[in-house]
Amino acid sequence: MKNFAEKLKKALKEKGMTQVELCEKIGMSQGGIKRMIDSGSTRVDTLEKICDILGVPITYFLDVETKEEPVGFWKRLVEEATTEAQNWKIRAYQLEEQLSKSGNFKYVSRRQGVLASVA
Repeated sequence: MKNFAEKLKKALKEKGMTQVELCEKIGMSQGGIKRMIDSGSTRVDTLEKICDILGVPITYFLDVETKEEPVGFWKRLVEEATTEAQNWKIRAYQLEEQLSKSGNFKYVSRRQGVLASVA
């Protein structure tokens, strides 16, 4: 939790609260919160209490980088893949019809689900 002290100070200022008031609300001594700030680590339940009191998400204090991909990109990708799959299906049916007209093979028709014999 890099910059924990800075983030805590900022959140306290935005909430209009002092460290002493925070200590009272979470049931921690001032020495305990000082050690927590100096070490840059705390128990999860303590961090959750702090976040609840300050009205910030837990990720506010965690060093988590999120890379969000644009929704539009994924939507276009799925649409293109669906279109491509449909095109392959059409090509397969066209090839199946061409081969069935040639007359020298047996195949299972995906459309009819029966074994078709071509002589």
